[in-house]
Amino acid sequence: NKATVSIPIPTIGENEVLIKISASAINPVDFKIMEGYIRAWPQSFPIVPGWDVSGVIEQSNSSDFNIGDEVFAYTRPAWDLSDAHPECSSESIGTLDGTHSSYIALKSWKVAKKPSTLTLEEAAAIPLAALTAYQALHDKGNIKKDQTVLILAASGGVGSYAVGFAKAAGATVIGTCSARNFDYVKNLGADDVRDYNVDGYLDDIDADLVFDCAGGKSTLDGLARLKENGKIVSIVTFDIADVAKKQNRDGEAFLVNPSGDNLRTIGNLIDEGKVKFPQIKVLNFDEIQQAFSDIKSSRTVGK
Repeated sequence: NKATVSIPIPTIGENEVLIKISASAINPVDFKIMEGYIRAWPQSFPIVPGWDVSGVIEQSNSSDFNIGDEVFAYTRPAWDLSDAHPECSSESIGTLDGTHSSYIALKSWKVAKKPSTLTLEEAAAIPLAALTAYQALHDKGNIKKDQTVLILAASGGVGSYAVGFAKAAGATVIGTCSARNFDYVKNLGADDVRDYNVDGYLDDIDADLVFDCAGGKSTLDGLARLKENGKIVSIVTFDIADVAKKQNRDGEAFLVNPSGDNLRTIGNLIDEGKVKFPQIKVLNFDEIQQAFSDIKSSRTVGK
C-alpha cells in the first residue's frame, strides 16, 4: 500500500547542493531493494526509493551550481567509490538518497545541468539508464569506431540509450527485441534488429562487443556470437566473467557509478542531436504504484 509521510528537508554540507525535485524515474533496482533482494549493499529501513532525479537548485555550497539552475542526477550512495570520493564512504541506502520525495541533498560531483533541449520530466528519465549504457560501452567495453556491437534487449530503458551511444561512437549496431519493437529500435539508430523469439536469430553475426541487458538464454546467445578477441559486458548476469571464460572469451559485470561529468557528456550528445531521446511514459506521483507495476513486468519500452 502507498503511504505519504513527512521527513525533514535535508541540510547541505561542503560541496553539496539542495535540489527541489521536479521529477523522478523508476528503475528495476528500486523494487529489488524495497523487496529485500539486494541485501549486500549498505542500507537501513525505512528507505525513500528512487535514484533518478531532475529539479531546481534551491541551495548551493558548490561553485559549479547556482540557485535556480535546472539539473539532473543519479543519486546512488557511493559507499564503493571511497578511493575517488572518500567523503562518500559512509553513504548508505536510506531516507536521504531517495528521489521519490520533494527535496534531496547531493554531492555536487553527482549532479549536472540538464540538457537544454529536454524538459525536467524528460531529464529525469536519463541518469541511471543512460549512465549504465554509457559506462558499459565506453569504460568497460572500450567501444571503437567501425566495431560491430550487439545490444541484447535494445528496446528497454538501458538498451535504448545504448543503441544511440554505440551509433554515435561510429559502430555498426545490432539490437535484439521482440518484433513489435523493431521500428522503435531502428528509429533510435540501430543498423539491424533481430527478434529473440526466432530460432537462429543471431547466426550470421560476429560481434566485437556484446552489451547484455537481457540475461538468461539471451546472454548465452550473444556470447556465442562474440569474436575471439571481443568482450561481453553485462548488467544482469553477474557471473558473466566465469561464464565467458569457459568459452575463452572476456566478460565483465559492473555496477553503474554516479557521475556528473558523464551526465554532461550525455546531455551534450542529446542536445547536439547525436543521440535520440528514447520513448518515455510520464505518470503523476499518485500513480507511482502503477509505475512500479510497469517496471516489474519487464515489458516496458524505453523509460
